[in-house]
Amino acid sequence: MDRPLPSLRASLDDFLAELASLQYRHAAGFAQDLPLRALYEHSPEISSPEAFAAVTESIPKAQAKGDLLNVRRLRLLRDFIATQLEEALAAPAAEALAQLEARSRLAVDDQTLSLGEALGQLPQEPERGRRALLESATGGFLWDNKGRYGDRREASFRVTEQLRASSYTALREDVSGIELKPLVEAAAETLRLTEDAYRDVLAYVLKKVEPTLRPLPSGHARRHDLQAATQVSWLSGFFRREDTLPAVIRWLGEWGFHPSAEGRIRLDDEERPGKASRPFTASVRVPGEVRLVFQRRAGLDALGSLLHEYGHALHHAHVSDQLPLELRRLEDASVTEAFATLFERLLTDEEWLKRYLRQPSATARDASRMAAFQALTVLRRHCAKLPYELSLYEHGPSPERAEEYADAQRRALFVEAHPGFFLFDVDPQLYVTRYLRAWALETRLTAHLTGRFNEDWWRNPTAGRWLQGLFARGGTDDAETLAQEISAKALTLPEAGARLVALLDR
Repeated sequence: MDRPLPSLRASLDDFLAELASLQYRHAAGFAQDLPLRALYEHSPEISSPEAFAAVTESIPKAQAKGDLLNVRRLRLLRDFIATQLEEALAAPAAEALAQLEARSRLAVDDQTLSLGEALGQLPQEPERGRRALLESATGGFLWDNKGRYGDRREASFRVTEQLRASSYTALREDVSGIELKPLVEAAAETLRLTEDAYRDVLAYVLKKVEPTLRPLPSGHARRHDLQAATQVSWLSGFFRREDTLPAVIRWLGEWGFHPSAEGRIRLDDEERPGKASRPFTASVRVPGEVRLVFQRRAGLDALGSLLHEYGHALHHAHVSDQLPLELRRLEDASVTEAFATLFERLLTDEEWLKRYLRQPSATARDASRMAAFQALTVLRRHCAKLPYELSLYEHGPSPERAEEYADAQRRALFVEAHPGFFLFDVDPQLYVTRYLRAWALETRLTAHLTGRFNEDWWRNPTAGRWLQGLFARGGTDDAETLAQEISAKALTLPEAGARLVALLDR
């Protein structure tokens, strides 16, 4: 490949559009298979070690010229190439897993379910005995197929060799710019800081599910009990299936956002077999074609997931089409996850719940606290996942990691986790780091919006226009740069935990 960078840039937009289209068709239920190998074979320049080397050589030259915008573009491109090289190496395993999961048949009582159907039913199941069967069936399936899930993780070691890095974690630190040791320490501090508040509310919500349930170590609660508890079923009548999308659309319209971003966001809420149970966003073209896919479901968790994905969709649909390709199409995922979390955290605001779901004051207060508990559960789960995943990438996907995974989740959540999920509950490329930094950035964003536009910033059109201005910048800023700009402070993960504890203590 004589000119790897021009070739890569020429195909980047079309490649990402095709990749998003494949992922959309698969997760939306239109296709069981996920033909990734053919896509990477058709675009070898996307996952080329030569392109990675060329970008690496170009960065010091751009720095010497003081061309900071070009440095940013090159760093995003370098991270992207390393990621796509890993994904290309993992493509055969990913295709096999997609087929395995689509064709899976798990016997649960008198039903035969696919893995996706069983996982979707599990948190919604009110009867504890049946939840236990669903957890056993899904965990058992994942354990029986741990070799296939391990094959997907092996791509991390192969990409490390091809890019001549000393280790996979060193490679991810290098291309992402995220220092792992301070983040591990911050995650541990966040777990310590939030433990008492979390355990107090956990005991409360478990009793709501079943009066005899108690957290570990004195109790016998399992993670399926926690999953059921965070559905907040006792408030389901205030989060009806038919009310949630109209509430979101009404809010966006009053705030000054067009719900479809003038046609750039396409909503897919049709029911179809094989469709993912949780919402997702597929950004086919940025900003022109963004697909928001979801099933209309009742409940606090369902509304939170919809708001989260709407945050992603509106962000990508408002990126300026005048930006250079890399800044329009690539980004620090912590930034877009922070925008998505900003929208999701609206459920912790009693006034938002009262205004858009017309809830009584007492109900809105209970719902907002439960939303904060949901968020704290997710935060603690990911704080525990970070050191586990670093160990996984150090030692490889061996069965010994299963108990390490279960123990980390046990200590963070005070419920028993099925060890079969030890390879399934892992996002590629240490994406856990992006989530943790996103939650720290969301704390900064909320503080800035509240200080500048008051507590009800979510109904102030000026605040909406300010946020659209951030959306328009695409990948121009990383999370640390944006945090410094809006708060003159560095990202601090324990503050995200402290904020959620404060919401629980109201």
